[in-house]
Amino acid sequence: MWVEGFITRFRDAVHDLAEPYFWTEGEIVAYLNEAVQEACERAKLIEDRSMSIALLAGQDTYDLHPSVFEIKRLSLRGRPLDKTSVEELDGDAPGWELRTGLPRWFIFEQASGVQPPRVRLVPTPAMAEEAGLTVYRGALKELSADMPTARPEIPSRFHERLMDWLMHRAYLKQDAEVFDPNKAAASLALFVQAFGERPDANVQRKQRDRRPPVVQCNW
Repeated sequence: MWVEGFITRFRDAVHDLAEPYFWTEGEIVAYLNEAVQEACERAKLIEDRSMSIALLAGQDTYDLHPSVFEIKRLSLRGRPLDKTSVEELDGDAPGWELRTGLPRWFIFEQASGVQPPRVRLVPTPAMAEEAGLTVYRGALKELSADMPTARPEIPSRFHERLMDWLMHRAYLKQDAEVFDPNKAAASLALFVQAFGERPDANVQRKQRDRRPPVVQCNW
């Protein structure tokens, strides 16, 4: 569905058909961009195998594209690296920060504030080479009301269910004539039914910290 199609469907659904509109096109498309990102994070709809990192000797940390929210696989010389955490390495591989050689593990750091998502390789690479990435990410580019024929990047079969998020956000607008928490909650429930619950950051952190311990660190 095109952006203009979402706008038309939205106005029909909420009976916002006459000017002055309760919701501007900018607001509707902002809700749509939120819906795409929420769907991607909840259901991991975009799996991208095309990314790579140009490793440099002596550099252990690399910025990733802002859209990346999870690394599924990182490989070097055709061999997958194991995902780990600072806590695991501190407990099982003392001195790991000082090691240099062929990377065997990676630590994924989610975006925080102005800092983009990053990946840290352990040991620190000793030579320049290329690592391959498979990631889960959001859309590379936001939609805009100025581009009416643009489409969400996720598969078209999911486009219809994005409308539930638009309705959820619309009914939470702080305007006495449109604010309806019951309708907002009902729309959110439909969205959750389609894409799942939103990942909890604390749960994700605890899951990362509970990964199997690093063993036999033969540097």
